[in-house]
Amino acid sequence: MAHFARILVVPLSATLLLSACAAPQQSTPSPGQTTDRPASAPKRIIAAIPSAPAMLNSSVLGATGITPQGAEAVETLLSAGLQIPDPQGVIHPILAEDVPTTDNGGWVLLPDGRMQITWKIRPNAEWHDGTPFTANDLKFTYTLTQDRELTAWRTGQAQTYDPIESIEIPDPKTIVTYWKRPYIYANLAFGFSSARPLFPVPQHILEKTYLTDKSALLDLPFWSTEFVGAGPYKLKEFQIGSKVIVTANDRFVLGRPKIDEIEVRFIPDPATMVANFLAGEVNLNMGVSMSPEQARQILERVPGSKMDLAPTGVLTAFPQFFNADPPQMTNLSFRRALLHALDRQEMADALMFGLSTVGHTFINPVESDYKDIEASITRYDYDARRSAQLLEGMGLAKGSDGMYREASGQLLTPVEIRTEGSGGDLRQKAALSLADYWKRVGVPAAVSVTPQQRDGDQEYLANYPGVEITRRGNFRWSLGRVFFSNESPMAENRWAGGNRGRYQNADLDRLIERHDVAIPLTERTRLLGEIIRTVTDDVVLMGLFYDLDPTVSTGNLMNVTGKYERSTQAWNAYQWDLR
Repeated sequence: MAHFARILVVPLSATLLLSACAAPQQSTPSPGQTTDRPASAPKRIIAAIPSAPAMLNSSVLGATGITPQGAEAVETLLSAGLQIPDPQGVIHPILAEDVPTTDNGGWVLLPDGRMQITWKIRPNAEWHDGTPFTANDLKFTYTLTQDRELTAWRTGQAQTYDPIESIEIPDPKTIVTYWKRPYIYANLAFGFSSARPLFPVPQHILEKTYLTDKSALLDLPFWSTEFVGAGPYKLKEFQIGSKVIVTANDRFVLGRPKIDEIEVRFIPDPATMVANFLAGEVNLNMGVSMSPEQARQILERVPGSKMDLAPTGVLTAFPQFFNADPPQMTNLSFRRALLHALDRQEMADALMFGLSTVGHTFINPVESDYKDIEASITRYDYDARRSAQLLEGMGLAKGSDGMYREASGQLLTPVEIRTEGSGGDLRQKAALSLADYWKRVGVPAAVSVTPQQRDGDQEYLANYPGVEITRRGNFRWSLGRVFFSNESPMAENRWAGGNRGRYQNADLDRLIERHDVAIPLTERTRLLGEIIRTVTDDVVLMGLFYDLDPTVSTGNLMNVTGKYERSTQAWNAYQWDLR
């Protein structure tokens, strides 16, 4: 991954190091193992998140439709699931003894097309109040996801938990789940399974209210000031709207955390967040809270500060395939010419301060299987000469003004580059860059910023004529929604659907369907490679560059990594330490 090295390590000066590669991971302690307790003063750090969550559970917060940024990190300090993925996508067992796979026998494909997954819970797993953590807690948590009266629990969880057909509990530390159909991310259940995690909740605290007065369940102080989890830290204090203070859980299943106390302050304003760093009031930011430019201010002015950069998504231009204008947009040679005309690395250098690289595909280069699909990517390096060859091969010719015209002599319709007004300054700057590059090669272009009052106008949003610039995460988790033909927003489905460009390809649909039921990882990876080859070869989307979320830490804080799409800075909080 040498091509990605510019993101991983970027020197700022002889004394300031900008590091985006994850700190060396320590081996996972064996169950019950405790680390050395501090010999002198307690180890304490101050972190900050860019929101003020009123509760400490993402599922409950999700009832509003939006989980506050950084809330999942606070929850991960306090809660634990059966597993958690690291920034490279490797799944680590936490409350479970191991992650089920087809190789270890925990994941079984049944002859009738169903699945059986068995989880073994670590014998020393327990809640903060000392109550043993059992399979009944998992079954109770699943019951909440299936209760249609509890909208909070169903929001964002239905995709993962609705395919479960039944649950068996052969003993208190074993749970067997039977699935109606293959689901490739079933091994992420009961943990950080999505951008909104579903950590188990304690049956012994919540079941009585659930059974006797369900309407009062989400009003319990349990979700805030009386929270009880099974994570590495226990709740000490929760000042709603201000901060959370947590202390090390002496009986955490993987051993006592090395840092004794963490105070998490709620600082929604990025400028205020930066000011707190500069004043020495904050040691770590969690959640998306500042731009790379703001993070550089801290690195340049706070000695010993470090930054981990997480490529959490790709800034993408989606070509229009339905009623496109100019109509040439549906011509593959035209789309390829537009991509060759873009110096995307120059864009990344200018707009991301030299910290990012070209987004040739939606899979992040830091992910563990990137090397397995890299050869499948069709690349379009900056080549103005090749762009001109493709355009002229379509019968287009330049006029005296240097702009391309059709055979009739009519000037090409300018390519409209649309982006959201509420999408931030970065997207608008990227749109202006695209227009400039395309005009340089002779393709007329114009930028259109969606007025905020039309943000909810689905018909207007679907019918952009040229390309739309938006920030999209890793499509791996939602290939069908992004690329399925029937996900194209049209009048007949009231403009709903995630296929932004309305690209329709039955062969791609079938590939995705096969991918989404391929349980063996080697077969799933092979199919993902075929999907990427199709998408990049046909220029279904134009990846510009990876957007980055900076996690800044100061002083001698160790083992902290950035916020990746399917993980969080706090995924290994029990391993954080101070030199």
